[in-house]
Amino acid sequence: MGERARKPWVKWEDLKRDLLEMSGVREEIERLYPYDAVAFEISGLRAERDMTQTEFGRLIGVPQSTVARLESGTQAPSVATLKRIAKATDTELVIEFRRPKRKHSARQRATATSSAGSAGSSEPLAASSNGD
Repeated sequence: MGERARKPWVKWEDLKRDLLEMSGVREEIERLYPYDAVAFEISGLRAERDMTQTEFGRLIGVPQSTVARLESGTQAPSVATLKRIAKATDTELVIEFRRPKRKHSARQRATATSSAGSAGSSEPLAASSNGD
């Protein structure tokens, strides 16, 4: 018998770096992230209740196939569906917008640090609690 050629192992970090450098991959991941996050939350709610997709679908008023699509991230749920899920699972639906975290340049960090106090601390100045 002939020997099979061994394929070299690729480290996950190297593969991830290579994939993220490919044109459009990072943008697609960022575009899909909200759907994946919602899918993860929905499947977690179902798993916490030890329910099948069919049972969970009955609970929230949708067919099993809709639950499957919601959990896979291939169907974007409406706010009305999310509200039904929250009500049926006795959870609170929270939707928020956040400003993106920005990387500051060394100059911006230095300016922020020096303006925070005379000692150069980056901690906010605390008010005295003894009335001073």
